[in-house]
Amino acid sequence: MKKALISFMLTTTLVSCDYFNDTRVCNQTGKEIILKITFDKDEVNSWSGGMLAKNLTKTFRNFGDNLTPFNIDTINYISTYIIIPDTCGSIEGGNNRRPNFHFFKKLEVISGDDTLRLRTKEEMRKAFDADREDTKYYFDLLIQKGVKSASR
Repeated sequence: MKKALISFMLTTTLVSCDYFNDTRVCNQTGKEIILKITFDKDEVNSWSGGMLAKNLTKTFRNFGDNLTPFNIDTINYISTYIIIPDTCGSIEGGNNRRPNFHFFKKLEVISGDDTLRLRTKEEMRKAFDADREDTKYYFDLLIQKGVKSASR
């Protein structure tokens, strides 16, 4: 029993030191924006024996009020969300890791008359600054009114 308790405490201590990274689309436009995600069907189907298309909306952690499902196309594996003003919608996350966009084929952010299309994982990595030196905390894509998109 003592060994089990020591193992549990040691594991908890080691894990609690890890920071959690979120990959987020942040809306700083003052208006609602639309995030359209095209999932990589092959990756989704190969993961853990296959994820049901109807569960695509459950792939995000804590989307709550900030990432509101708008349209879910389970045939073409496309989910569309609304991100309300002055909030960030989390699309990926994990302990001590950079975003890998594993399940995404394409991301589109529609803001008024502007549309940002990220068609490859490399474009996604660049837009979210996923290769930066400091990997702590957030990988944000900032969508701002009248400004080219920026990451922080």
